[in-house]
Amino acid sequence: MLLDLKQVLVGSLTILIDVVQAKTAEEWKELSIYQVVTDRFATTNLSAPQCWIRDYCGGTWKGLERKLDYIQNMGFDAVWISPVIHNIDVNTTWGFAYHGYWGDDPYRLNEHFGTPEDLKSLSDSLHRRGMSLMVDVVINHLSSNAAPQDVNYNLFPTPFNTSNAFHRPCVIDFANQSRSEIEDAAILDALIDSVVDLVAKYDIDGIRLDTARHVPKPSLSKFQQRVGVFVTGEALNASVPYVAQYQGPLDSAINYPLWYALVDSFMGRTTFDFLVSVVKSEQVTFSDAHALTNFLDNQDQPRFASYLGDGRGDDVLRDENAATFLFFVTGIPIIYYGFEQRFNGGSDPVNRETMWSSGYDTSVPLYNYLTRLNAVRKYAASISGKDVFYSEDTTFLGSGVTHMAMQRGPLVIVLTNVGEHIVDAGYTVNGSKFSAGDSLTDLVSCDIVKVGAFGTFTSPSNGGKARIWIKTEYARKFCSLGNRHSSARVRELSQ
Repeated sequence: MLLDLKQVLVGSLTILIDVVQAKTAEEWKELSIYQVVTDRFATTNLSAPQCWIRDYCGGTWKGLERKLDYIQNMGFDAVWISPVIHNIDVNTTWGFAYHGYWGDDPYRLNEHFGTPEDLKSLSDSLHRRGMSLMVDVVINHLSSNAAPQDVNYNLFPTPFNTSNAFHRPCVIDFANQSRSEIEDAAILDALIDSVVDLVAKYDIDGIRLDTARHVPKPSLSKFQQRVGVFVTGEALNASVPYVAQYQGPLDSAINYPLWYALVDSFMGRTTFDFLVSVVKSEQVTFSDAHALTNFLDNQDQPRFASYLGDGRGDDVLRDENAATFLFFVTGIPIIYYGFEQRFNGGSDPVNRETMWSSGYDTSVPLYNYLTRLNAVRKYAASISGKDVFYSEDTTFLGSGVTHMAMQRGPLVIVLTNVGEHIVDAGYTVNGSKFSAGDSLTDLVSCDIVKVGAFGTFTSPSNGGKARIWIKTEYARKFCSLGNRHSSARVRELSQ
C-alpha cells in the first residue's frame, strides 16, 4: 500500500496500516465509551493553564489517569483517547498538532502527552478498574509541513523515507478506489506492524480508525484481521448504504447517518419519523447495527449544546432527551468529554475546550443524568439478560413532530424535543409489551402510571424531560425512598 499526500500547512502525507484483536465486538456492545482529546482533558499536576486553542495546552496521559474517577463515577466502561504517535512539531497555518492527527512517525509516541511508561500506566490503571482503552489511529496519512514538491522524505522513518511510499496527489474516486490507489504490500505491512506493536505493548482493547473511507476496503480488512481488537471506522457520510460498506472490512463504523438525523430531530428541524426511519434502515442494512458506535458530538463536529435548533437556543432538556436516545437505541453510546458540562463550542477547533475550565464539576445536572443513564442501561441488561439486551433491536412504538416512543428490553422510553420553551402535552404509547393492569414507574422522575388494554398507556408531560418506563416491581433500585440514586417523590398519576 502507498501513502497519500495531505495538506497541513501546504501539504502532508497519507498512509495505510494493518491491525490485530483483544476485546471482541460482542464484548464492546455492552460498553459505553467516554471520548477524550488527551491534550485538553487533564494536566499531569492537575493545574489549569490558559492556552491558545490551536496550541498544546498541556493535557497528558498521566493527568487523564489521575482523573479516571471522574469518568468511571459516571458509569463509563471505556475511554477513547486521541492519537498517541509522534506528530509534526511546528506551528502550521492551522496551529500545532495537539489533536494528534498529523503523525510523522508511527514508531514513536508523542512526547507532549508523556512517556511510554505513562501510557502503559494509563492502560494498566483502566484495566485494574475493569475499564477498557480505545486509541485513535490514523492509517490514511503521515504529515509534513511542506508543499508536496518540497517534502523532505528523509525525515520519515524507514520504510516511509522515500517518495515511492506515498501516493501522488490525486482526486480519489470513493466509488471505485481501486482506480486511484495502487498498493505497496511492504508499506501496508510496515504500518500494520506498527499498530500491532502499539496494541501489544500498551494492552489496547479497541481502535477508532480515522478517515477509514480514504482507505481501500481490502486494506481495511487486512488491518482488522491483523490488529486483533475491535475497530470502529470513520466514514463521514449521511448515507446508510454508503457507511454500511465499511462494516465487514471492519467490526464497526462510527454512526454518522444516525448523527445527522439525531441532531435534526432533537433540534426540531425535522420530525422524529425521519430519525426512526434511519434507525430501521440501519437495522436491516448493516451486518450488525448493535456494534455501531453512536455519538452526539465529537472532535470534528460542533458540540450538541452549540446548536440553536428552532432558534430558542440553550436547552439542557434537549441534551437529556438526546442522550437518553443515544443510550437506548441499537448500538454503542459514546459521550464526548465536556458534554456533561454543557461545553458549547461550535466547529473545530473551538469544540476542543480544556476540560479543566469546568473544574470537573460533578454536581452539574448532565453529569448526574449520564450517571443514571449508564446505570439504567446496565440494569436493563441484567433483567433481560445481556445476550438478549445487546442483540435485540430497539423497536419503535410511535413518533411524530415532538415525541417518539421506543422499547428496549424491559424499558419503554418516551422522548421529546419540546425542551424548556414549549408546553409538553405528554404522549400516548400504543402497542408496548406491557400487559393491561401493569404498574409502570418512570426512572427519571419516579412517577407511576397504569397500563391499559393492548399495552397502551399515557406518558404524562414531564416538563420536557425524557421518560424511562419500567415495571414498578423493577424500579426500587432507582426510586425507593431514601435510595441514593433518587430523591424524587414517588407519586401515582391518574390516567
